[in-house]
Amino acid sequence: MPHASLGSCELRYEIRGEGPDLVLIHELGGALESFDGLLPLLTPHFRVLRYDQRGAGGSSRKPAALSIEDHAADLARLVAATGFGPRCLLAGVAAGAAIAVAYAARDEAVVDALALCAPALSVAPERKAYLDRRARLARREGMAAIVEASLARSYPEALRTDGAAFETYRERFLANDPESYAMANAALAGTRVAECLPFLTMPCLVLAGRHDLLRPPAEVEATARAIPHALFTTIESGHLMPVQAAQAMAAQIVPFLTRHAGSLKSIAEGAHA
Repeated sequence: MPHASLGSCELRYEIRGEGPDLVLIHELGGALESFDGLLPLLTPHFRVLRYDQRGAGGSSRKPAALSIEDHAADLARLVAATGFGPRCLLAGVAAGAAIAVAYAARDEAVVDALALCAPALSVAPERKAYLDRRARLARREGMAAIVEASLARSYPEALRTDGAAFETYRERFLANDPESYAMANAALAGTRVAECLPFLTMPCLVLAGRHDLLRPPAEVEATARAIPHALFTTIESGHLMPVQAAQAMAAQIVPFLTRHAGSLKSIAEGAHA
């Protein structure tokens, strides 16, 4: 796959499909392959850009202290470097949803609509402590020391009916660079992107996973209520929607994003989304 040189880093990316431009933003600990099952359901409708965030997958792994806003700035440079957009749709999963919100907050005029899937937009104090412990353990002992506890929550036993899919995800998780992964935990722990939600004017679809142990439906619904023009719904999934419930995720995001592609809805129109 190609890499875009952005000066401070190189990001691995792929563009496929035809239609309105849609950016997919993966979860903490994931990579662009997190969307392997979802991509064929999207490319008949959209031109899709998926990429590895800095420190993940095949992108630059030079450890650096990064914020969610830094990741959003990386995405803005990637969009410019690849000739994608500039107007586009965004779909972010978990911590990827935080990057989507930060990107939209940079320039709402270039984002037609958002799909926020199991969004991780703020972190409670006890969760911050957990993220800090996990980051320190990954640095000290490597990804193998944290994989079981991490996936017990994001990919619980009840959702491992497709054993091959689970093992593929587990191996990809283990392939993370521990230092980069620790930095990504710190970025999530420090995010305040939820403060942007009341000011978002574009239509937003907010998806909760009925079996999500990390961001349960009640928490995600509260996130949706903070957004002026949000549509909330729940699907049969855990935290990792494109991996665990690609069909159900596509059934929600395809019609929503198709409806709003290229429209740059006004506040009044968005209220009816």
